Amino acid sequence: MSKKTGRITDPMVLKIIAHPARLRLYEVLVAGGPATAAQLAKHVPGAPGSLSYHLRQLAAHGFIEEAPDLCKDGRERWWRAIPGGVRWSPEDFEDSPGAQEVAASAQRVLIGRHVDRLQEWLADGPQRWGPTWASAAQSTDSVLRLTPEELRELGEELDAVIARWAKRPDSPGREQVFLFLHAFPIAGPAPAGDTAAQPQ
Repeated sequence: MSKKTGRITDPMVLKIIAHPARLRLYEVLVAGGPATAAQLAKHVPGAPGSLSYHLRQLAAHGFIEEAPDLCKDGRERWWRAIPGGVRWSPEDFEDSPGAQEVAASAQRVLIGRHVDRLQEWLADGPQRWGPTWASAAQSTDSVLRLTPEELRELGEELDAVIARWAKRPDSPGREQVFLFLHAFPIAGPAPAGDTAAQPQ
């Protein structure tokens, strides 16, 4: 497939994907491959008509596409994810307070999904996957002293490491692994030259 999702710079497109049901539909299609609305309903709560509407919205904005080659008859409608993921930067939405709110709302939805996935793992993941996967799972946090430029450099290095691992050829025994990382400044002395109020 030559299509790929791009970086989102339109607040309306971001608003489309930043809906819990749509984000989950896209996630399931990426992880599980093409599916019909009826199959997706087993993983994403919602009435079939509602899910079909969300799927059409995702298709209209370039996140998924129809897969007519998989249809066995004229009644079923198959969908496949367009690879590339959901990517945006807050700096693309700085010109408009309304766009900033859309970006902040999208970030809350995405972080909520990240936390949901972690809680799902903690609830029964180690028992379901067994001791080998449980001991391989990672959880870490660190506090580093960095400049903005160093934080950006750290992010670029981590992106390169993840990209290198993503390019490894598939092999037996591999499963999909969810990885998420957030790095941001925390409360402390006000940075030099920064007059913004600091959280207490």
